[in-house]
Amino acid sequence: MNVPIACGGVAVYPGDIVVGDVNGVVIVPWHLADEVAKDASEQEILEEFIAHKVEGGAMLRGTYPPNEETLAAYREWRKTR
Repeated sequence: MNVPIACGGVAVYPGDIVVGDVNGVVIVPWHLADEVAKDASEQEILEEFIAHKVEGGAMLRGTYPPNEETLAAYREWRKTR
């Protein structure tokens, strides 16, 4: 019908982007989609880096959420990717 609706107490407008995974669903306003996609992509790469560090034996504390040392290591690693 191409009209705004409410979903879980959130306004959803025509053209908004709906993204979901096993953790839940988020509505992204269409005019923010490019910015959110860029940030989400970078966050996903950081999460993969962190998972690799933890799987390799790094302690969870300081690795997730990342402290400054972990973020510095990530930035260095990211330069090579």
